[in-house]
Amino acid sequence: MKQGLEFDLIQPEEPLQVRADRDRIHQVVANLMGNALKFTESGKITLYSTVEDNLVCIHVQDTGMGIAQQDQSLIFEKFHQVGDTLTDKPHGTGLGLSICRDIIYYHGGQIRVESELGRGSTFTFTLPLV
Repeated sequence: MKQGLEFDLIQPEEPLQVRADRDRIHQVVANLMGNALKFTESGKITLYSTVEDNLVCIHVQDTGMGIAQQDQSLIFEKFHQVGDTLTDKPHGTGLGLSICRDIIYYHGGQIRVESELGRGSTFTFTLPLV
């Protein structure tokens, strides 16, 4: 981890069961955690779950740079990256979140982001409980 960056893993009190391809869900979590690490200079990254309406919700929350409101609906599209492309260096291919979206949709879930510039982001994906 980066110096001065804190990581919290909050595990559920009881195991939660979902029917899913373990490797593909690991790929989603790894991508979301990698993005949180990439865009968070200091503060905290938290990985936790909640249960809502027979769905498990996996949350990756960070205190990073955040995403502008107008970009939030675009970040799950292929080859889309946010920020000023003239001054910011590209941070990847722009495919990671699109692939995550497709994996989660295939599993019957959804993925979303809540974010505020300068305050961080929370990416949440859902999977149906067994």
